[in-house]
Amino acid sequence: MALQLILGNSGAGKSHYIFEKIIKEAAEAPEKQFLVLVPEQFTMQTQKDLVMMHPRRGIMNIDVLSFERLAHRVFEEVGGEHRRILEDTGKNLILRRLAEEKKDELTLLGGNMKKLGYISEIKSLLSEFTQYRVTGEQLEEMTERNRGNPQLYFKLKDMKVIYDSFQARLAETYLTAEEILGALEQTVERSKAVRGSVIVLDGYTGFTPVQLSLIRKLLPLAEKIFVTLTIDGTEDPFAPGPEYELFHMTKKTIRSLMRLAEEAKVPAEKPVFLEEAGNCRFSQAPALGFLESAVFRRRKSVWEKETEEIALYAASGPRAEAELVGNRIQRLARDGGFRYRDMAVVTGDLELYGTLMEQVFARLGIPGFTDRKRDVLKNPFVEFLRALLAAVEEDFAYEPVFRMLRSGMAGVSREETDRLENYVIARGVRGFSGWNREWKRPLRGMEEEELAELNAVRERVIQELEALRRDLKDKEADTAKRTRAIYDCLVGLQIQKQLKEYEERFEAEGDHSRAREYAQIYGMVMELFDKMVMLLGDCRMPLSEYSELVDAGLSEMMVGVIPAGTDQVVVGDMERSRLKDIKVLFFVGVNEGSVPRAKKRGGILSEMDREILAEQETALAPTSRQETYIQKFYIYLNLTKPSRRLYLSWSLTDAEGGALRPSRLISSIRQLFPGVSVRTSEDPAGPERLVTPRGSVGELTKAVEAVRSRTAEPEQTALLQWYADREEWQEKLGRLMDAACYASHESGIGQAVARALYGTLLEGSVTRLEQFAACAYAHFLQYGLGLRERETWGLEAVDMGNVFHGALKYFSDRIEESPYDWFHVPDEMRDAWMEQALERAMEDYADRVLSGRAQDAYVLERVRRIGRRTAWAILRQLQKGSFAPEETEVSFRNLEHLPSVSLLLSEDERMRLQGRIDRIDVCREDGKTYVRVIDYKSGNTRFDLTSIYYGLQLQLVVYLNAAMDALKAGKEGDVHPAGMFYYHIEDPLLDYEESEDPERKLLKALAWNGLASADGKVLTLMDRELMSGSDFLPVRLKKDGGFTASSSVAEEGQFLKLTRHVRKKLVEYGERILKGDIRMQPYELGDEDACRFCPYHSVCGFDRKVEGCGKRRLRPMEPSEIWGRLEEET
Repeated sequence: MALQLILGNSGAGKSHYIFEKIIKEAAEAPEKQFLVLVPEQFTMQTQKDLVMMHPRRGIMNIDVLSFERLAHRVFEEVGGEHRRILEDTGKNLILRRLAEEKKDELTLLGGNMKKLGYISEIKSLLSEFTQYRVTGEQLEEMTERNRGNPQLYFKLKDMKVIYDSFQARLAETYLTAEEILGALEQTVERSKAVRGSVIVLDGYTGFTPVQLSLIRKLLPLAEKIFVTLTIDGTEDPFAPGPEYELFHMTKKTIRSLMRLAEEAKVPAEKPVFLEEAGNCRFSQAPALGFLESAVFRRRKSVWEKETEEIALYAASGPRAEAELVGNRIQRLARDGGFRYRDMAVVTGDLELYGTLMEQVFARLGIPGFTDRKRDVLKNPFVEFLRALLAAVEEDFAYEPVFRMLRSGMAGVSREETDRLENYVIARGVRGFSGWNREWKRPLRGMEEEELAELNAVRERVIQELEALRRDLKDKEADTAKRTRAIYDCLVGLQIQKQLKEYEERFEAEGDHSRAREYAQIYGMVMELFDKMVMLLGDCRMPLSEYSELVDAGLSEMMVGVIPAGTDQVVVGDMERSRLKDIKVLFFVGVNEGSVPRAKKRGGILSEMDREILAEQETALAPTSRQETYIQKFYIYLNLTKPSRRLYLSWSLTDAEGGALRPSRLISSIRQLFPGVSVRTSEDPAGPERLVTPRGSVGELTKAVEAVRSRTAEPEQTALLQWYADREEWQEKLGRLMDAACYASHESGIGQAVARALYGTLLEGSVTRLEQFAACAYAHFLQYGLGLRERETWGLEAVDMGNVFHGALKYFSDRIEESPYDWFHVPDEMRDAWMEQALERAMEDYADRVLSGRAQDAYVLERVRRIGRRTAWAILRQLQKGSFAPEETEVSFRNLEHLPSVSLLLSEDERMRLQGRIDRIDVCREDGKTYVRVIDYKSGNTRFDLTSIYYGLQLQLVVYLNAAMDALKAGKEGDVHPAGMFYYHIEDPLLDYEESEDPERKLLKALAWNGLASADGKVLTLMDRELMSGSDFLPVRLKKDGGFTASSSVAEEGQFLKLTRHVRKKLVEYGERILKGDIRMQPYELGDEDACRFCPYHSVCGFDRKVEGCGKRRLRPMEPSEIWGRLEEET
């Protein structure tokens, strides 16, 4: 029975010394047992080291264990511990249930239990109490001691309630992971393997109270216990020092071990100090040896010589830093004689740098392993499970259902999911009832067979989930029944088989880390279900609470992945990761706030609470202040890990571009090594940046761009030639050249293809030709390829337009059928007919707006209000003049014989326009017929003469021309244009002014915009009140009777010229379409931009940066200039 400490600086060879010693003793005494206890992360590496050091490559009587593995070994040997181990997931489940049961007893914490992550904080504090041996009685004393501090008092009081309830629930059945060593302490005396053995504790920086208590028990049982600890050889290990000193933690541990030996009446032998061991880590790197002896010390010495053993890099950002490290690793592996396993990367921000290093390693082909556990929330199986529960709980709401289907685990293909989603969005399918009944209304362009196939997919989804929904929704169901229902559903969907297929695919692709995740995940979820049934099986709770429990369990799951090979670069955390035999270390992210890491403890107990408890001599986890000192020790250990080279790097900016400062560690290193200059990540010259063919694709891309722009350096040309000469790279280089040299060339699809798409009789609306004028390529996508936007449920703008057009048609017909004319319709009849018209028009959209939602009620009321206002405005406008509607909703199909509707393009090509004129108004006076057309618009289209000239706005001119041709064909005689106008169906907001007639103000707000005849007689026929100012015509008169500059008027001859110009545009567009013109040249006119609201903008590939991509910049023109140009055309 004895205790001996093996002490020495980092790198002095403590582990090597003690391993050699026990190998020798184990060989001399094969009947004796030797136990090497190391941290869990070290077990495999330590076992490997011992085997390699043993002369016979065998360690039959040497066992490498962690404290936890020792416990399980002893339990297997002596029995006695029958309780099941309760891990974090099980604790979470119990604590969630206790929080619900005890919420009325929890004064301060009760209101926070539903907050995300709060249960985990409770669990962490309970674990801390166990690790630091805080019993229920001590917790009671702590609570009473702090009655004068209400905040801390009620926290501790509530924790006492939870602690007692938790312990009562565990009773004699379960054992938490933190209690394992306590249980071992009670049984270890009966172990023959431990009694009389030699025990080595290696790799520890300190011990928790629970571990120290176990060591106290082991001291009299073991023949001898060796403990290796890191401390400077010049320090007095037994002298206490302030906690900010570098080796304070080691000295504290030594004093604790000495006290234990004294209590156990075990002699403490003289410590072994390893100061100048022959196998010292830094024998080939004296500068690193100096760093170990000087960093964080008070001595003033510096390293004056230049050295390559330490390098400092300032990178522009984290990604540039990762790229720098990746390139340096490749060069060291290629030219420096190092293996990948000789190098490691550590950081204070593993979440950020771990991901970046994985991406860089994948690109450069570097075998790497990130030493961290991963949560499983992004795993498709876990996502499926969470979405499945949410879908049932939310009665098959859109979002969780499609989260479930898109997980890839629901037995539905991606294409089937897309088709289901299109239908659900278009038809507003809601709830389980919507999914459980047959879908009968096909989408636009959908065949009946397609709808039948879609229903088959829908039924397949429902059949799998119907039984599950029934069991989960059962209010009498307990946890066991619900969990069994989910399990049966997973079995039915063959989830385990699907995960196995994923695992095999990832293995085949070489993604071993992902393969191991998929290999473990099903078992982990089944273990969660087992725990739920075991701990809460007979509990009845709402489905929402059950879902929260499952979600909490899944959120706590972490997948631990072991390295897929031995020759890999390890990327780890500066505190957690344990590195062995590293020759080159990259310490990245050495920025303020990361090194040392700014602790964000928060939690149940605040920093102030912990300081108060520390003053009361209550031992708990270190405070943030103490953590800072401990981190300094971990930084020292990391800096002294490499035996050959050390690289430190930091970022000047974060990922968002915010400025970052280097850690104070950098200034300390620069003071110690004034000859080491700071380099930047952009320092290496061209050839130096080239690492491997795969890793230099970025440089190849730059070389291609430089050659294209004729600015290439000789080495860039040589690099390009190198890739071109290698057959395996030629295809990729070709694609890269195509991408770099891509230019948009004006080309068409050819007349033959155009005819195949459109035929020789081109049929289409005027809107189609306006689309072609705006962008020929968008026209091709819409009318040639038939691409269309996804249908959506509800009243869209186009639906509102259709409703109002239909209602106005019905309203017009009622007036025509009634004994009233347009000028004498009673107000009550007008409103009643409009209500009836809206009801008729809304029949096709009833399922979209009659669902009972408040939003739908608002839409209906707004539609009625706008409808009534529109009927009122139309009749008021007509009553002010002599024009009356001749026809409404006039289809071009009835006008196909007219030259304005059917245009000859060539000998065998013709264009027939399609469309519908909303209203044709006529006034017959003195043997003449005056015609005006009204087009109802629910959007924001405004009449613009410039747009007409450029062919972007053709509709009104075509409609007026067709209306006049129709009247002429009907033997009307002398037909003249009176105007063409847009009427905007809207609900304007009016500013209140007491002096102005509100009715007149509303009419002005609903005034037409368009082009009116400049003939004063015609204008008077349209509005008898013109001289006093028209309320609805776009015409204003001066005092002398002339038109103001804002008036939109034209002489009859100008109407004729405009008609001829538009006809030319129609023929031109028809010819270009049938010749296959699909040029990508969208227009720009002032603030208007063809791409702004184009639905094809995301797929057309238009990019101004690409050569040949440009917009047609059209110049705005005054009306006088336009009329002059039209005059020149004749």
